[in-house]
Amino acid sequence: MAITALFSTALSAAELNLVLQDEDGNPVSLAVVEARLTPAESRTDAPVAEIDQIDRRFVPMVLLISPGQQVNFPNSDNVRHHVYSFSDIKQFSTPLYADENVEPVRFEAPGIAVLGCNIHDSMVAYVYVSDWHDATLSDAAGNIALTGMAQLPQTLHIWHPWLQTPGNVYELDVSNNTSGDRIAVTLPVVNPDQQFGFRALLPGGTQ
Repeated sequence: MAITALFSTALSAAELNLVLQDEDGNPVSLAVVEARLTPAESRTDAPVAEIDQIDRRFVPMVLLISPGQQVNFPNSDNVRHHVYSFSDIKQFSTPLYADENVEPVRFEAPGIAVLGCNIHDSMVAYVYVSDWHDATLSDAAGNIALTGMAQLPQTLHIWHPWLQTPGNVYELDVSNNTSGDRIAVTLPVVNPDQQFGFRALLPGGTQ
């Protein structure tokens, strides 16, 4: 009986596959896609995530984590950095550091934290704290696989810092799709041609 129940659950799991690209056909990586079906639990026991600092850039530019998860900020550069955020969901400031280890930062509230470096204004990163169980990031080829969903959602919520939409959010209607579909999505994303100070890249384009 237990085996039958597990098999039935597996059959009922829903799946959608997306390919994200911009209007020039280039893949859109590091986009957050959420199916807002099942709230996520706080994960204070989750593995510590990481945003490194390489060649005076944050790597990755977008990090997706769960509420309660911690983030490390190692410095792989040969210069000092000073990481900080003034965002509503988390305000923090590391000391000025190079090779030293700094304490990881815990992000408890859902939302988006914009990170900057107080020494290098061109550096920007985003910590996206999702309070939804079915959330994932697009890979370098713009691919996303949402698997194991309890049911198919009506809408998928797509976020990327370069989306030219209110709140940098694009809502994709998938109400007519079926499980297993592969959906090509063209997004109004503008990749900056040059580096700006991080305040120019705040979600929604605010200063």
